[in-house]
Amino acid sequence: MDMKYDVEADFSPTTACNFRCAYCQIPASPRGAAPGVYGTDDQWQDGFDATGKTWLIHTTGGEPFGYPDFVALCERLTRRHFLSINSNFSYHSVDDFAQNIRPERVHYVHASLHYEERRRRASLDAFVAHAHKLRDARFNVLVSQVMTPQMVDDFPVVSACLESHGLSVIPKMLRGRFEGKRYPDEYSAEHKARIREYQAAARLKYAAVIEAMKTPPTIDMFSDSHLLSGKRPYHGMWCGSGCNFVVIAPDGAVYRCGSGQRLGNLLLKNVRLLDDPKRCDTSYCPYFCEKYTSEQFLPVQSCIRMQAERIPGKASRLLRMVQSLITR
Repeated sequence: MDMKYDVEADFSPTTACNFRCAYCQIPASPRGAAPGVYGTDDQWQDGFDATGKTWLIHTTGGEPFGYPDFVALCERLTRRHFLSINSNFSYHSVDDFAQNIRPERVHYVHASLHYEERRRRASLDAFVAHAHKLRDARFNVLVSQVMTPQMVDDFPVVSACLESHGLSVIPKMLRGRFEGKRYPDEYSAEHKARIREYQAAARLKYAAVIEAMKTPPTIDMFSDSHLLSGKRPYHGMWCGSGCNFVVIAPDGAVYRCGSGQRLGNLLLKNVRLLDDPKRCDTSYCPYFCEKYTSEQFLPVQSCIRMQAERIPGKASRLLRMVQSLITR
């Protein structure tokens, strides 16, 4: 699909979630709270439109389909902007989304399987039905499963189960603390090798979907294996966060990323994006960090500056002269 957008947002309309996955990194209190509504659909639409930018709005949570009248909000936002969705597919409104939202305005829908929670709730059939409903409506659907150590062992069985229902599962890296260990650093060597094997197979199975998307998903689970080699050194790198990527909280507050630098409030229509990239002073999320520290998503001036810092002497000074001419 062809998307032209100016800014991407990691937007959580709610932090509430009806699942209780043991590996979830969101604290229990906000997960268990009732979804708050800080603005009407009109106000959210007006807030995005007032920036004068076209947005790619990655909508997550919590569970976004638990937000009141979520599909109506999506319909408003997709009139001018693009969406990607992260969901556990536990709400009937997923079918309403398939029927009422234009697939050409949605880059992808990430369906999080959460197999153990799904089995506990006896809701696998509903998950499968929602996934097929969206695929039949021509949405790009990516089904994933978080890879706890136990799931690494169980994955062949879980994958075969979903394959029998016509769905392929992408292994998704476990990040953060789980059962007293920090992942992905503390995967065993055997588990790392098996995850790489599972991911290579998933890339082949999703080749047609990846081609249809034209550009990789920001939540690029197909490239998770690079995280197994150790933590990436984003801190200190030039980053487009604040210029072409922001985080939006449920109350409309806009932040550069996890650094806490506030850039205004979307609902109050006072958002001021940064004019230039800054060096990373946090490690917000490897998916967004990987994308917005890449030269593809940095303005040309920043790319020149990056190259100048790598080259000593006269060549570096020449690059800086070129940069100064571009910025005039």
